[in-house]
Amino acid sequence: MRIPLAALGTLCISMTAACTGPVNQPTRFGQVSPSEFRQPLPEPPLHQAANAANPSSVLSQLLSSVQTAKFQIVGTEMAPRVQGQIGAQVYHLDGALTIKAPALELQPWNDPISAAPVADIVGRGDFIMVGSTVYERANTFTEWQRSTVDDPYWGVFADINPALWKSSPSLHILGEASIDGSPVWVLELTNQFGRQFKAWIRKKDGYPLRYTATWVNAKGSTYYTNALYRTFNSAIEITMPDMLNRGIAGPGVPVVLPSGSVTVTDVEFDCSGTIARRPAPHDKFVLVTLAVVDEGTGEVLASPEVWRLYGDGVNGAAPIDTGSPGILRTQTLSPGNQVSGAVVFEVPEDAYQLMVVGHLAGATAVMNAGLPMLPNGTQACP
Repeated sequence: MRIPLAALGTLCISMTAACTGPVNQPTRFGQVSPSEFRQPLPEPPLHQAANAANPSSVLSQLLSSVQTAKFQIVGTEMAPRVQGQIGAQVYHLDGALTIKAPALELQPWNDPISAAPVADIVGRGDFIMVGSTVYERANTFTEWQRSTVDDPYWGVFADINPALWKSSPSLHILGEASIDGSPVWVLELTNQFGRQFKAWIRKKDGYPLRYTATWVNAKGSTYYTNALYRTFNSAIEITMPDMLNRGIAGPGVPVVLPSGSVTVTDVEFDCSGTIARRPAPHDKFVLVTLAVVDEGTGEVLASPEVWRLYGDGVNGAAPIDTGSPGILRTQTLSPGNQVSGAVVFEVPEDAYQLMVVGHLAGATAVMNAGLPMLPNGTQACP
């Protein structure tokens, strides 16, 4: 999820220390407390080395000894606060990387408002780097966007991969330190945009243990990205994502398939069910009517089994068979044919803001099911 670069208050913060003063000093409305932006991971004490290693040799040892790594990011990002103010929050994000064939993948971001996990509809992260190409998306329901490691914003995350670290005149050793009892060299590097970052490299084997970088938004507000490396040289493969998701379509908007289209034509509640099946207590049925059209030269499969429902209180609900004559039955359409039928899901009665997702041949159809929030005190199934 791309972190918005909105305006924030003036900060007095540096790479290694924040402003002095009371950390809990109250601020007036509209102001931001500098304590919210304090470095979430204090740096280990730095000591000058009497006989410092050659920094290029340290980097060469890393690149020859590490093939893959897993890591966790601990960073700061903007976050909304009460009364419409903007503050900051600490986030945690897992990832993995490969060095010999440069690639990196970050797991899906949590919801920026509730900090709840976001549904993962395809089992991939929201940021993937393969070679010099970056694939990123706002969340798992939206389409992928392409950029490159030349993007100065995404470069903060791309630089977590030591495959991009280059020996240059700006590469030097700041000193030595200790992480979890292991002596480390502390390197300072500069990427192609002139942004400096630090890396802590274990002396005994050249493994990276930590990465720290800052990024500054257009208004001069500073945020931190720290990566803690672990689990080296395990079997990891990172490939480019499929580009089948073309974004979220609203009701009545066709999603184009290789040989046709599929459209959500109606969404309704059903609190009664049928003789064959009724909703459980405090549940409701959601009927999503789909129109599937074969208007190309090949066959189109129309099947309820490829569809799942997501939303508030719903995470990948599978379709059910209520025995209704109007539900969609599995069939293969020939060119020129079409079919319409309902796919039925059982969900909690207070579920809302639903998305229906179909994993189809040649396309991932993501469509807004369009169910509104109900007023407080109103029950969907009285």
